[in-house]
Amino acid sequence: MTRTVYYIESLVPSWLVHDGGYRAALTQHLRDRITLQGYEIVAPIRIRHESGQVPPPVGMVMLRAETEVEEFDVEVGEV
Repeated sequence: MTRTVYYIESLVPSWLVHDGGYRAALTQHLRDRITLQGYEIVAPIRIRHESGQVPPPVGMVMLRAETEVEEFDVEVGEV
């Protein structure tokens, strides 16, 4: 089994960073996407500011919701 970081990014107005409802919705969206793809979440979901190579527009911030998932390593033998 292999652990992999799974994340989504969201560009939002800066005032939305402190909105608990939005943070809960972003967390639930990530959880639903992971479950739909059949992965198992093995670490807490964290939301943090993402600083990329290009700064976001004035009044906006990039949020990154991330967690670790566990994947099965499947080896295919010779037939």
